[in-house]
Formats: sequence, structure tokens, C-alpha cells
Amino acid sequence: MATPISGPEDHGPGVRVPPPVIVAGLCALGWGLKQLAPLPIGPPAPGLALVLLLAGGALALWAVAVMLLAKTDPLPHRPDQALVERGPFRVSRNPIYLGFVLAAAGLALLWGDLWPWLATAGCFLALDRYVIAREERYLRVRFGAAYEGYAGRVRRWM
Repeated sequence: MATPISGPEDHGPGVRVPPPVIVAGLCALGWGLKQLAPLPIGPPAPGLALVLLLAGGALALWAVAVMLLAKTDPLPHRPDQALVERGPFRVSRNPIYLGFVLAAAGLALLWGDLWPWLATAGCFLALDRYVIAREERYLRVRFGAAYEGYAGRVRRWM
């Protein structure tokens, strides 16, 4: 097993593009494609859309608050000071990203078109493969057995 890292040699997980930028960019692309070449798949569902948007935003904000209370930086390009297992991290190792995907799905429901659903799938894949994969490699090295135990108890998404 790798030796846990800390101090000046700890440069974080190496995520260079902020996840909110990834999600916002893909959602904007979905909206733009909807405007250029609509592919309606059903009527918009504003009530359910609002529920998902609020739930996703609340989940992400709750997770950020829990991280800040644990004195660790929620920004994924900075080193982590603590392995957070409280609050929403008890049921998802990535509640912030889960919140982002829920919000993207809310937009897709609001717009009633295939393009935003494809953007939502793109958000999931980009977060899972680019962001979470890097963070998990980093956390395994940074926290060693403590992270391995946590990863064994709590699922990546839900």
C-alpha cells in the first residue's frame, strides 16, 4: 500500500477544470443544441424539475458545509485535510457531484428535450471518469487504509 502523503508534497487530486464549470458547460451545450435542433421527448415537467433542482442544490450545499466544518477545502484541486464521513458522506462518497447531476436532470425535465438528457449523461460520465477517478486515486494515497475502509462501506454515487 502507498505511504499516506501530507505537507508540501501534497498537491491534491489534480483536477484542473472545476466540476461546476464542467456541469455548467455541458448543461449550456444541451440548452444550445435544444435551441438549434430540438428533439422533444415529452412535455416539460416544471414541478418535478424544481424538486430536482432544489434537492440537487441543497445536497451539494450541505456537503460543502460539512466539508468546511471538517476544515477541509471542497475545491478538488487543493489538498484535503480530513477524510469526511459525516452528513451526506454517510450515503455517498460524492454528494456534491450527485447534487450536480440531480440539478442537471432537473434542467432536462424543465426543458423536455433529448439534448439536455444527453448533457446530463455527459455530466455523470465527466464527473465519474475525470473528477472522481482522480480524487479516488488521490484519497487512497492521502488517507490509506482509512479511505479504503470508507470506500468499502459507502458507495461512489449512492
